[in-house]
Amino acid sequence: MSAATHSHHGGFDPDSLGMPPVYTLNLSASQRSVLEWLTSHGAVFDPITADVEEIAHDCGTSTSTAYEALARLETLHLVDHPDPGSYRVNPRFFFASNPEIRRLVGEAMEAPEITPDARAEGPRKVGNVDARRRRTIKAVPDQE
Repeated sequence: MSAATHSHHGGFDPDSLGMPPVYTLNLSASQRSVLEWLTSHGAVFDPITADVEEIAHDCGTSTSTAYEALARLETLHLVDHPDPGSYRVNPRFFFASNPEIRRLVGEAMEAPEITPDARAEGPRKVGNVDARRRRTIKAVPDQE
């Protein structure tokens, strides 16, 4: 293990989630643009259905360039293409671009488990104000 890889007491190393840094992959402008488009449309969290022509149009590029960009992103495993028309951004890309969240994940993996005590096991009391508030919640009419 190199000095650069600082493992937390031999446990989970959050930096393993972000490797290699995206800037080392030499992505073209269209590849970055397509990756950003997929990310902004939620493809980090779930596979999304996307039309390559729509991606190309939104990215201001040709359909063939969008296809080439997707092909390279798939080769790099930055994007997964589980089904026809379906794309998923590798969650490691999210961690690579969000080091503070990556660090938080590492800390969460190392932190002690939250353990309920006797009070937590008991019945939950609902305060009077809460009970009253719950009874009087009304639907807010749609604002035009």
